[in-house]
Amino acid sequence: MRLVPCTILCFLITQVFSHSSAAEVSDSDLADRFTHQQSGVIEIDDADDASDQKINAFCLNHEGHIVAVCGTGPGEVRVSNDEGEILHSWAVDVKPESVGVSDDDSVLVGGEGKLFRFTATGDLVVETESPHAARLRSSTNELREAAVASIKSRRRSRMTLPMAKSRLRSFEEMMEKLKERQEDKELNESEERMLKVLPALLERYQKQAADLEAEAEKKAKAAEDAEDGEEEKSEPEISESEIEQKVESMIRSKMRVSSISSRGEFVFVTTRAIEGYGYDVWKMNLDFDDAEVVVSDLRGCCGQMDVQCSDNGLFVAENSRDRVVHFDVDGKEINHWGKSDRAGVDGFASCCNPMNLCFDQEGFVYTAEASIGRIKKFDPSGELVSFVGDVELVPGCKNVSIAVSPVSEKIYMLDLTRNHIKVMEPKQDEKPVTEPEQEDDLIVTNEAMVDSQKDDTKADEAKVNAPVADQPSKNELEDAK
Repeated sequence: MRLVPCTILCFLITQVFSHSSAAEVSDSDLADRFTHQQSGVIEIDDADDASDQKINAFCLNHEGHIVAVCGTGPGEVRVSNDEGEILHSWAVDVKPESVGVSDDDSVLVGGEGKLFRFTATGDLVVETESPHAARLRSSTNELREAAVASIKSRRRSRMTLPMAKSRLRSFEEMMEKLKERQEDKELNESEERMLKVLPALLERYQKQAADLEAEAEKKAKAAEDAEDGEEEKSEPEISESEIEQKVESMIRSKMRVSSISSRGEFVFVTTRAIEGYGYDVWKMNLDFDDAEVVVSDLRGCCGQMDVQCSDNGLFVAENSRDRVVHFDVDGKEINHWGKSDRAGVDGFASCCNPMNLCFDQEGFVYTAEASIGRIKKFDPSGELVSFVGDVELVPGCKNVSIAVSPVSEKIYMLDLTRNHIKVMEPKQDEKPVTEPEQEDDLIVTNEAMVDSQKDDTKADEAKVNAPVADQPSKNELEDAK
């Protein structure tokens, strides 16, 4: 009877409302201001690899080639051209979760607590443990305390019988209204998506209400049978095995390397914080030595935190705070900009955006918004320069890696669920390339969603801007998986 994690919640909300937000913008004249349109799709498939490994992240090298990290571990680095032709590829013995390139086009890879530096063609130069991994393993007491606190918090947050019955009634009423609108053929796309989700929620709440009712009856009978007025324990003791399992789960989730980037003599690696639910940025040299935390307490949802470095310093897509933050290379904040905005015009739309960012050769900052696929261009001080355009992708709170070509006017964005990279080019007179209607199974099979559940991110870190008042509340939705 767990409450829904923020990952599942964000997924449901973005599936339901992402298209309605985009529609609002499409009805305005904003589309006329877009500088780019979608022109193609790049699939990076290895004909000799029957497993067809998923793309986890990508960047561009200085020749404009795509450098993608793929697979669940062991994984692979693939360097390809715009046609998806693989120019170089090599294995990595962990799940590669993030990728960047240094000034000399060395390929930097982070994943599962390890860091790698390869030459541009795949020769291994350095392999080492990430500094946060070593610190994690030496922080047994802190992790144990956090595990106990998390278990207690989860027990306290269990749904009560009145709450379950109340939400069940709300969902039943919502279902009836949607079915009436369906019979009258008045459903919009968002309502159709909610109609697909509701049956699973109803089934879960029905079972939960029945379980809670049985539990209440059992407790009442136990109280009647108690002898000598002995009081029943209000909370069972936490077992040692339960604590150990929680600690192991926390270590696995915190081993993730969320982003890796480089400029000049420095490499910057973003990881989960040792304590709490925030993120840290580590600064180190190109051999991954002399590591120190220069930025801490960043807030990200769904296991995502993109930090990239340019000649102007560090820029953070701090998605849970709906903003971009600019630091110098020593971690001193210079500026920040952004706010939550349902339409994505004056701020960032949907749940938890911007999700990713990158730079062009002149140092302009490009932001990518998950779910609606919007790309914006800012100057380094945060002034909006232009709306680049909307990429057609499967909605969801997930990584949408973005890159601007150093040799052309193309802009690239990852569509994680479809496992390909979208290409944007300056607008022409002809209409942009469109995607076939997305398959229903894409709505319920989101690898990014499944992976990020392991990050155990707190639900109160997600900022959900549900536009309809009677939608399922953030802390009461049941995991519909």
